[in-house]
Amino acid sequence: MSTEIGLYSGYILAGGKSSRMGRDKGLMEFDGKKMIEYSIKALQPICSSIRILANDPMYDKLGYPMTSDFILDKGPLAGICTGLTLSHTNLNFFAPCDSPYINQHLFEHLLKHANGYDAIIPIYKGKLYPLTAIYSKNCLSAFMRSLKNNQLKVMEAIESVNTKKVEMGEELPFFNENTLANINTIKELNRYAN
Repeated sequence: MSTEIGLYSGYILAGGKSSRMGRDKGLMEFDGKKMIEYSIKALQPICSSIRILANDPMYDKLGYPMTSDFILDKGPLAGICTGLTLSHTNLNFFAPCDSPYINQHLFEHLLKHANGYDAIIPIYKGKLYPLTAIYSKNCLSAFMRSLKNNQLKVMEAIESVNTKKVEMGEELPFFNENTLANINTIKELNRYAN
């Protein structure tokens, strides 16, 4: 499996309802930028194309192609399936729109573990982060099967494919306890911003 830069597609998951935040998380400002812009910055150096998976037409203004989930109201698994259906590359990088501390080095580190696996997912202190991950096209049929069976948890879907869980820790120069953090509420936004 080739790991050359440029042979990968990038997808940003921004189709959630942001119910806890009260408005679209990815478009909220964090330290002078929209939160989604941090995900774009992390994927740009690695991916030959980036697409935003979202339902809010405001994302169109960022200058990247946008697609709504092919199957609506089925959560992030539907977003991942949409990206994998659209993809013309074997390996596909996925990032959430609400993780302002993720960076390209995290994805490059995951890529080093890709050979022989269909899903490469970071794990930190026992918690998996399946929305900040690499998925091969091979995952699509298994994930679609989960969707059709209304088994919508990405955590469960990855059990049906060849998954590598990559341990993260502060000994890695690009990683700290905030790197994989998702910001879901105004309270969290204020806490991380200070």
